[in-house]
Amino acid sequence: MLPGMAQDDVQLRPRQSTSSEQVSPDSSATINQSGQPLDARTSDVSSARDSINVDFLKHKNSTIMQQTNTPHPVGSGASGNPVKAVLTKSSQVDAGPSQANGNGAPMDEIQLTKPALKSLVSVNDYISPFRFDATSEATINLQQALNLALDQNLDLAISRTNTKQKEFAYYSSLGNFLPDPTFGYSDYLVKGRIGLPAALSTLFGGSSAAALTSTTASSTTSLAALSTASSASNTIRINHPFEIMHAGLDYYAYRGGSVLFGALQSKHNLKAAKHQESASLSDTLMNITQNYYNLMLAETLLQIRVDAAQVSEEQLRRNQDRFHSGLATNLDVLQSKTQLSRDRQALLDQQVNRRSASIALADSLNINLSGDLIPIEVNVKKVRLIDSRMNVSDILQLALDNRPELKQYEELRLAAKRAIMVAAANLQPTVLISGNAYGIGPPSNVQALGVLAINANWRLRGAGTVDAFDIQQARWQARQASLNSQKELQTVLSQVRNSYLQILDKEKNIEEASNEVESSLEELRLAELRKSSGLGINLDIITAQRDYTQARVDKAQAIINFNIAQAQLLHDTGLISVDALTAGRLLSKSGK
Repeated sequence: MLPGMAQDDVQLRPRQSTSSEQVSPDSSATINQSGQPLDARTSDVSSARDSINVDFLKHKNSTIMQQTNTPHPVGSGASGNPVKAVLTKSSQVDAGPSQANGNGAPMDEIQLTKPALKSLVSVNDYISPFRFDATSEATINLQQALNLALDQNLDLAISRTNTKQKEFAYYSSLGNFLPDPTFGYSDYLVKGRIGLPAALSTLFGGSSAAALTSTTASSTTSLAALSTASSASNTIRINHPFEIMHAGLDYYAYRGGSVLFGALQSKHNLKAAKHQESASLSDTLMNITQNYYNLMLAETLLQIRVDAAQVSEEQLRRNQDRFHSGLATNLDVLQSKTQLSRDRQALLDQQVNRRSASIALADSLNINLSGDLIPIEVNVKKVRLIDSRMNVSDILQLALDNRPELKQYEELRLAAKRAIMVAAANLQPTVLISGNAYGIGPPSNVQALGVLAINANWRLRGAGTVDAFDIQQARWQARQASLNSQKELQTVLSQVRNSYLQILDKEKNIEEASNEVESSLEELRLAELRKSSGLGINLDIITAQRDYTQARVDKAQAIINFNIAQAQLLHDTGLISVDALTAGRLLSKSGK
């Protein structure tokens, strides 16, 4: 054992001392509450809470240093060149949807047959062992399921309502560019006295006061006609209806840019909502595809479990006959009964799993859950949706160009930047231009009055501190939006690479599972031959049966997992569609 290594240590490579492990004497040290230098990673004894504080301070300082600079995203690994994706016909035998219109390779295909009810395990006498709680059944294929989801899926409907909300919010923000018409009508019944600071003759002059106190022969009266006071009196008595009507326009010539940048912010939010709706569509298509393939897998595994239970029943019958003939022991019979019970338990579990898979598909389609959905396909086969000759750099570039989530977060980042200008507008004055026409007077003598006004106001809430801190908050929100955009980019790149690796893995699993089926079938044949020849034991046959059943299960799962991985990679590139999933064409790189 090397010196310095504990007994339970594992050395991966020889330890090499580096200059980075030495603490620079002029480096800044963190001071704890006691005033002593603290380095939780080098000192022999340190507080656990102080170690947490050191980590938090490092994080805080790095955030402060980067608040004005956007962190550079890591390399994506994409080709960097525009990639035009097309759906083309392919000569590959495993290309196309999971439909019966293709010729798949025999090793990559499993035939499906509906099991007979008598071969299933019944729960009771009045419930169907196939339908269980379902009251009806209907056949469906992948294309029908996808088209049905486009019309009835609730997630799509919810995302559509969000888009419409953002759309009308944008239209509302555009309305702020228009002037505000104002209309009003007031009718007052005035009765009483008005005290004046001086007599009418003093306020309006002698001739004017006389005119105010005079009346006309007609029903039209002046203000003095409403009064019983003389020109020398400083009190007016009024007992007459009084009307005020007005109509005008208010227009904000300047509001610090809040109208313009508010409209731009709403526009970016609308675009983000549209991209989010596209992302919801992609997720829905992927969810329906996965649920449909899971239902096909459940149907396939049900058939395998039925076959396994029938083989176990036949093996038990043979051992019972051999036991009565003296050619087998009671142990052989008991072992066969145990294996039959295990297979029947697995069969019942799979019956329930198949019905649960049907419910999951019906739930995602938003249809009646009492109907039992049955795949229309008669075989399960390998489906290739993406050309295997496309390299990962081109696939990554397709994701960067087409993933709606990336476009959504970019629009949210731009909307957050516009929000900074909206917050800054509160620190600037507002200029209001208004024009109004008034009609004032009693019903019999309404006179027109025109008013044109320009109002400039500058209000600093909290001596400007409230708006200043709102601006800082908006800046940090914009930074958060930028970081969310970068995080989403990393998530998309990770999803694409993982889906690409899954395809490579699942495709190889199909080959190995097919070999496993062939070898386990031969194992079962030889075990039965050895048993009939007196060279083998019953346990060998049971073991071979288990191996063969599990090999068939592994193969079915490998095929379905490959198909789901193909659809997942199509989803991760942002190019998933009903046509791409069901038209039997490969997504490939255009040669132009």
